[in-house]
Amino acid sequence: MANQELDVTIGFINTVILLISSATVAMSITAMQKGDKKMTLILLVVTLLLALVFLINKYFEWGAKIHHGIYPGSEFLFSLSQGDILFFGLYFFMTGLHAIHIIVGMVLLGWVFVRVRQGRVTQERYVFLENGGLYWHLVDLIWIFLFPLFYLIH
Repeated sequence: MANQELDVTIGFINTVILLISSATVAMSITAMQKGDKKMTLILLVVTLLLALVFLINKYFEWGAKIHHGIYPGSEFLFSLSQGDILFFGLYFFMTGLHAIHIIVGMVLLGWVFVRVRQGRVTQERYVFLENGGLYWHLVDLIWIFLFPLFYLIH
């Protein structure tokens, strides 16, 4: 019952958003390696905007659950089976922790953006950008496991 409360379409859209954001951050590294500072900055902004769209989708998804009384500690949740309580507890904890990591990634990529703009990250010195990209890929990879775990497995 619990997993049927999740909207697979929203989960799928968020998966696509994060996969595209992984591509844009990877392209920003390639652009920097080619010395294209302007394109690097544009691709970082696109990555950050996609991350924001992901968080907005998650906000509305969580808001719908909370509106229906499905949140940790709610009376409705405690009226469900132990399995459903566990499912939603894990769902809120793991997707919440993932959202925190997205926010950390956005701060990190924002810092990378500033350093690229200042000329401190260059074609010859782009390790900071590359490390920010690696962190972003990790965040995306975690979602690739969370999406099927919560949205697809019945």
